Amino acid sequence: MKRRDFLCAASSASVAAAMVLPRLAEGVIPPSRSCHVAVDDDAPAQIRDAAHAVANAREHPLLNVMTRTAGAAVVSSRHLLSAPLAERAYSHLILVGLPSDPLIRIAWQREAQVTAAGFYVFGFGALKGDIGYIESDRNLFLHSPGISTTPFETEVVTITGTTPAGVQLACDAFLSQHLINGVVAAQGWSRPEPGLLDRDPLGPGFALPVKYPLKLNEYGRVGFTQASEDEYRGVLADTGLGPRAIWRAKYHTAGVWDRPGALAAFDAYSFGLHRRAYGNTRWMAEFDSVDDAASAAPKIAHAAQLVRSGERWTGNQPYYADPNTPGSKNRGPLALWQEEAFVLMSTVPGE
Repeated sequence: MKRRDFLCAASSASVAAAMVLPRLAEGVIPPSRSCHVAVDDDAPAQIRDAAHAVANAREHPLLNVMTRTAGAAVVSSRHLLSAPLAERAYSHLILVGLPSDPLIRIAWQREAQVTAAGFYVFGFGALKGDIGYIESDRNLFLHSPGISTTPFETEVVTITGTTPAGVQLACDAFLSQHLINGVVAAQGWSRPEPGLLDRDPLGPGFALPVKYPLKLNEYGRVGFTQASEDEYRGVLADTGLGPRAIWRAKYHTAGVWDRPGALAAFDAYSFGLHRRAYGNTRWMAEFDSVDDAASAAPKIAHAAQLVRSGERWTGNQPYYADPNTPGSKNRGPLALWQEEAFVLMSTVPGE
């Protein structure tokens, strides 16, 4: 898998938005940061109940980071959408509902779309049935022309589905398996038409891999991302071998979302929750055998321009943008190693 696939840049639109936002002015007191769980007042009871379950999940590691253990407030998505922009921008947002929810329609990343049959999700293909979908990113309202200062970073987690049962599946995966990017489907799902990048969704109660500790040094695990088919194809292209499974775990430490200003937005994206934000992340590919993993590891390391150092390959993460762009510094170390039938890469400092 090429380094640009594992550590790709933020979109040009996101970078441009970040660059035009000035630092917080000297002496200005920044607004307080809160966390809202937003749901449509007109949503079915099953979805409203799911939103309250998310808000009350005080042991969830990501919610503990977002709320600082204070709990999240459930708000009307329509009220939040009509409220002053600052109320959306300076809060972490967890959006729970169907794609028809007006706030979800605006926050939707366009990597999934509603079809007559159900969903089309990039990297997973066309899906029909009770489908749950989760995507995460930094807060688009904070990085918008109406906000003149960025005193810190805020994130958005969108939990949606084709049906209320699909939304419930996504909520369950977020709460139980800490999924922050991925697709879950109930038994009986189907694929209306095949595509080039089709990856099957997870099933309810799916099992997570075992090689992700809760803590890595001072970094705590806050969520998992399910890899899409394009990432599997990248590994296949570099190694000639298709992994059985690819997962990424996001780790977080205090302060990484707390720096103000435009230049800090590069780091804030890297340390954020987007599926392609690889800062403080452990990536893992499981192969069919120990021999396959041993064959794949040096090939992935070569593609990532890493150098052998004992039992590992090490090097640096690439730039998120042109190196001449202000703020586009190197993002820190990158390490790769093999454990049994697994190949792992990490950007967590100290790994």
